[in-house]
Amino acid sequence: MATTITTNSAKMAENWRVAMTALCNQFLAMQRALSAAGGLGPTETLIYLTISVANVQRLMRERTIPPELCGTVPLPREWVVPISRNAIASATGLPRETVRRQVAKMIERGILVEDPRGGVTPPADIISAGNYEPILEGLMTEFARTVDVLCRTGALAIRHD
Repeated sequence: MATTITTNSAKMAENWRVAMTALCNQFLAMQRALSAAGGLGPTETLIYLTISVANVQRLMRERTIPPELCGTVPLPREWVVPISRNAIASATGLPRETVRRQVAKMIERGILVEDPRGGVTPPADIISAGNYEPILEGLMTEFARTVDVLCRTGALAIRHD
């Protein structure tokens, strides 16, 4: 028996304010956590998360992620996909010049590195070096609260198939 979570459009519409507040609070909790751990401002957080997601997209497309790559061990460089500043601007909606300036500052601070293949990536050991390991539990706790609120309103439903 598989368990899936689905959306309920009618219940979302009925509980729009509650659902949006829960989702926005989730975003703000992530911003606070990343700011505390890595000293990232809101624009930097958006850029950093965009880069982080882009960098692991090759791994995430795998049907089965190798167990040794599921934790905090730095990814081998062949699994990392660098992203250009133009692609960051397109993905975030930020002006290219803002992305260029912010990325340059983040490189200076050691939060990002230029990849020899072009584009930027976080440093290989960013999870440990950036002190991001301890924030996962707090983020997951906040995520669970968000899901709980959305389930209680019916906006999300748990199905047992």
